[in-house]
Amino acid sequence: MFKYEILIPAYNSAASIGKLLEEAHLLKNPPQNIMVVDDGSTDATAAIARNGNAFVLRNERNRGKGFSLRTGFEYFLKNSSCSYLLCLDADLQHPISSIPDFLLAVERDSSSIIIGSRSMKWDEMPFLRVLSNRTTSALLSMLTKQKIKDSQCGFRLIHRRVLQAIKLKENGFQLESEFIIEAAKKGFPISFVQIPTIYNQEESNINHLGDTFRFIRLFIKEFV
Repeated sequence: MFKYEILIPAYNSAASIGKLLEEAHLLKNPPQNIMVVDDGSTDATAAIARNGNAFVLRNERNRGKGFSLRTGFEYFLKNSSCSYLLCLDADLQHPISSIPDFLLAVERDSSSIIIGSRSMKWDEMPFLRVLSNRTTSALLSMLTKQKIKDSQCGFRLIHRRVLQAIKLKENGFQLESEFIIEAAKKGFPISFVQIPTIYNQEESNINHLGDTFRFIRLFIKEFV
């Protein structure tokens, strides 16, 4: 079995990060390391993560999910010899129980990029999230000439050669779309594994209007 690390971007996630880390350490095939990038949280996220045996990098102020992911990618490439990096969110919407499915997918077909795919049914996901995700997934499928089932899911297993090959610039949630675009440009096929659709009561950090505008700007830029 190949070795992997986990990267968790987190912002004010004190209520969930401890449980997430506890479950990750109990995996049958646990990660070599768990890295939490605390994006300028004003609560105890960083302290709880350290107590949960995670390595913590901290942004002194809130810089955005994309910035935190780029920080984690850079640290991973410089300091780890593991083949894969598994990214997941801190709010328990990405179940630890699905991680074996990602690992099995790699064992099966040696994929370089595997992304979680949710059902996106109207009764399982907030209306604006379904609308936004279906729209961005359709546009990215057209742009990349690959079937993108869930463009906005942050639950991703990525081979280090992908991170070495692409250059990312975005700081917000749109980085996850930028990642798909840049990886496709480099010829990396993108695979998907089905994961449960989970929405908790926590307030989302996504600004639907602002982040949709930034995605449109990113999409248009590819044609200019």
